[in-house]
Amino acid sequence: MVSLSNLRLPAVDIRANAVVRVPDLDRGRLAPRNVLAVVVDVNSSGFYLWGTKEGLLEQLSARNEFKTADNNFMEAHDVPSSSLSLRSSSMITSGIKQGFVSCHCKRYCIDKKCKCRSKNMRCNSKCHSNSFCKNKRASPLFFIRPTLHVLFINKLLNL
Repeated sequence: MVSLSNLRLPAVDIRANAVVRVPDLDRGRLAPRNVLAVVVDVNSSGFYLWGTKEGLLEQLSARNEFKTADNNFMEAHDVPSSSLSLRSSSMITSGIKQGFVSCHCKRYCIDKKCKCRSKNMRCNSKCHSNSFCKNKRASPLFFIRPTLHVLFINKLLNL
């Protein structure tokens, strides 16, 4: 059984690039399914230690948990010495945190009590339906009430 597995999945050298699959439990809804990594070390049991641009991954991987990459997109000396989990590496590479910010304010969203404003974000459709919100993007003046004059102005401005 082991010899058949070794024939199907040959050993990978140190400094080889690969795509490590992120398990569904460790992945957020918007996080990528894979992380690009380089082999930093192989232990005596055949488990691989991975390094990404953010740091070394804490867990070791077996040979069936990744696929080798055709291109060398990173070197082993590019990997910082800090360690992090596969989930946090996935979130950092995508730039997306799990979940969304929503404020549910009743008034204007003008102070730091608003969750969106305190995180320097704009309110969106998931927050609230308050039309008096001061933290939403301003709607263009010409598209509020289309009339003959507005259509004429839009045509002059080529909008």
